[in-house]
Amino acid sequence: MDMVDVAFALRGGSIPADHGWPLFRLLAERLDWLSDEADAGVHPIRGARALAGEIHLGARARLMLRLPRARVEQSFALSGACLDLGNRVEVGSARLRQLFAHGTLYSQFVATGTPDEAGFHRDVGAELERAGIRCKVICGRMRRAQTQDAEIVGFSLMLHELSPEHSLIMQAAGLGTQRKLGCGIFIPHKSAGAVGA
Repeated sequence: MDMVDVAFALRGGSIPADHGWPLFRLLAERLDWLSDEADAGVHPIRGARALAGEIHLGARARLMLRLPRARVEQSFALSGACLDLGNRVEVGSARLRQLFAHGTLYSQFVATGTPDEAGFHRDVGAELERAGIRCKVICGRMRRAQTQDAEIVGFSLMLHELSPEHSLIMQAAGLGTQRKLGCGIFIPHKSAGAVGA
């Protein structure tokens, strides 16, 4: 899959740390193809911890979508949008970011549908085996997120000692479920220390 990240500048105050579901709903209202685009993913928005349960959007905050290259131009329709994520958030201009191979990848939230760690490990191992991916796996903290009518439970996850080919495959395909809610999207990372964060 020819996948890229599209990064939009953001301007606003604080938003809920658990924002995956409301963010996806707002984006799907503006991009009528997003729900049906199986390969699309929405990165969790990163920011500084503010009050309990909130993050503050600094100058470097970005809304990032991982998309097939064929959808990039259509995604630019988000520029200029105002999103109500508890506070008003303005979406600015977009920049394209290529995916690049890195031996260590990290996802802050991977959900497989199994809430216990042992079952999660089995699910991850089985999914990697089906994809033909060979690497070492480090499971981190349990994560929880709320949708409209259910709770998602998962864990942070690090994959390391990946070959360049397998690194790009994992970034393109992701792991587990709920990709549009910020789960299972991998980014390069330098240190295994991130898995507990």
